[in-house]
Amino acid sequence: MDSLRSKLMLILLICGSILAVIALSQSAYAGGECASLGGACDDGGWDPMAKLDEIGNVNAGQEQISAKWPEKSREMRWNMSSRSQDSQAKEVIEDKEEKPKSDISATQSSNSLHEIMIEIDEITNSDILLDVSESAKEHISGSLAIPYQEFMQGDSLKSVPEIAEILGNAGITQDDSLVIYGECLPCGGGPSASAYVYWMMKSLGHENVRILNGYVQDWKDRGLPVSSSAITRPAAKYTPQFTDQFIGDYEYVKSGRPQVVDARTVQEYGSGSIPGAISIPYESVLDGDKMRNANELEKRFSILNKEQPVVAFTNTGFKGSVVWLALEIMGYDAKLYSYQDWMANQLTEQESSNIQE
Repeated sequence: MDSLRSKLMLILLICGSILAVIALSQSAYAGGECASLGGACDDGGWDPMAKLDEIGNVNAGQEQISAKWPEKSREMRWNMSSRSQDSQAKEVIEDKEEKPKSDISATQSSNSLHEIMIEIDEITNSDILLDVSESAKEHISGSLAIPYQEFMQGDSLKSVPEIAEILGNAGITQDDSLVIYGECLPCGGGPSASAYVYWMMKSLGHENVRILNGYVQDWKDRGLPVSSSAITRPAAKYTPQFTDQFIGDYEYVKSGRPQVVDARTVQEYGSGSIPGAISIPYESVLDGDKMRNANELEKRFSILNKEQPVVAFTNTGFKGSVVWLALEIMGYDAKLYSYQDWMANQLTEQESSNIQE
């Protein structure tokens, strides 16, 4: 009998526990439904929002709590999706607002490109075409021809008076509208010859000078006339107004003021470079044998600070003139330098240091 009574008591306890659980579940569901409908249900003093407000509050349980904390806490939790959407909408708006800035930059670069380079169909009768290719077999009809090597003594340019004499003997004056074109065939083609002579002319102070955006073949492809011989003009006097604005020197590069760009190949850069130099090979600014457009050049130079001057160099500076030209197009304060000059000065300093020791 006692055993039977014990079993009945156990069954009653189990049933009571089940009923309690069901009652609690119904109460919780009713509370949730009432809250969703905005109703007030009897929750026995339990305030779920108050507990949520304590989550993440480092001052929970303390007497002095900011009166605004619950409001902020709820906004952070329950309005998270709307805040995220607002943030995304804000980013879209900001992107739309920033695009004109990029467009302005691209427009400015495009204007600079037009000031430096001229298209074939923009050539006029007032322009003097100067072919600086070496051993060219064909020229644009009506062109003068001075191979770029005539301006050089070894790996460097001749003196300013010597260059002025060469230009004058060819019938060029400092006031002429000069358009330079030509390729360096031993260099594999491309604008290095015309870029280098353009840099030389700008250093002579020649204001009205541009580079033709194309070569003899491009001229022929337009159905325009070419000739196997260049023209000659009466000798004139060329009066240079030399400026070192575009010329980098050892002390300037060593000072750390400019950003230094190594325009040689990656392999050459890896074998040794000026300390702190950034590798931007001259081929990277070209698309085949032409200069890349402004948007692509902007990407190539994205590592540079446009507010800081730049010095670009290759071994002699000849191919480096292509990167210097690209920097000019993009509006940088750029100078051209040579690695040979850097190494020569480093050697001189080392020898001087050894003597002092």
